[in-house]
Amino acid sequence: MTLSDHRQNDERRTIMVRGRPRTFLDCRRIGRRDLYLLERIGSPLRERYLAFDPQEGPGGDFFLVQISPYGPLAQQQLRVQRRLKHDSLPRVVEWQRRDSEVDVVLTWIEGISLAQYFDNIREGRRPPVGPSEAIRLIHGLATAVCRLHHKQQVAHGDIQPANVIITAHTSRLVLIDFGSAWTTESTVLREDGDGLNRCYAAPELQAEGTPLGFFVDQFSVSVLLYELLTGELPYRGLGGKAGRPEYIVRARDSLFAPSQVSPACRQLPRSLRDGIDRVTMRGLALRSHQRYPDRHAWLNDLFQVSARFRLVPELPPFPNALTRVIRWLVTPRAAD
Repeated sequence: MTLSDHRQNDERRTIMVRGRPRTFLDCRRIGRRDLYLLERIGSPLRERYLAFDPQEGPGGDFFLVQISPYGPLAQQQLRVQRRLKHDSLPRVVEWQRRDSEVDVVLTWIEGISLAQYFDNIREGRRPPVGPSEAIRLIHGLATAVCRLHHKQQVAHGDIQPANVIITAHTSRLVLIDFGSAWTTESTVLREDGDGLNRCYAAPELQAEGTPLGFFVDQFSVSVLLYELLTGELPYRGLGGKAGRPEYIVRARDSLFAPSQVSPACRQLPRSLRDGIDRVTMRGLALRSHQRYPDRHAWLNDLFQVSARFRLVPELPPFPNALTRVIRWLVTPRAAD
């Protein structure tokens, strides 16, 4: 019986989740676990579910369950996921082949997707992210991405708001969907449209046969930074599509620095404005060779901007000028 059959037959099945009844879609035995699939999440092109195991520790625990057709693609993705060993990334807990499918259980990251977070901001349910917090969050995400490239030789290839969780305590950005991740020696071999949001994907990723790598993920993270800072996608809403042949001519001069778009950025001291503009604009270059050449240069620039926010902020231009006038008025001067 398929998942849709279960849903049609009994849509009111519930399980107690930490003291409260909650409807579940299906229950699957994976390895030694009975996992209750609570809701579908992530890309609509892939089967991924928030799941609950009532027998895991006191009170039960949440997991991420992905169900994929078994084949070379699923085997490659499973090999990638099993290489992720860091606490800031989902790790494989169980996996098993089931007829023509493979079920994979991964650790669950508590929080909400960045897509939902952006929706909350646009609908006025929470205030926009401040520039200091945006830089801090992106510096943490960029560090995790660079760790993937350097330590695991893995490129994510599909960094977009739906695939990023923002945690609550303390807030950080965590990648959760590795359905499009590949080892860096591999090329892009996905089905058309799978795991590819063209607004967040680097221009070169949208060309057939382009290898995944550091520059691709750098561009996608920079799109998220721009959106956190301004509430808009770069290149007047085109994002990575600005590099496509049909858009590139008219999009060439359509990228405005965050300080030109965001009032919060515009009100910062010049050194902070310039730093934010520099790190954002370079990461968004449509040509990969114009972005940061390696992880050290990128992370160092992000760190320097983030660190400056922790220093005593310098006064913006007008207060600086006013301070000089006040000092001139109160400083004793020799009589003529």
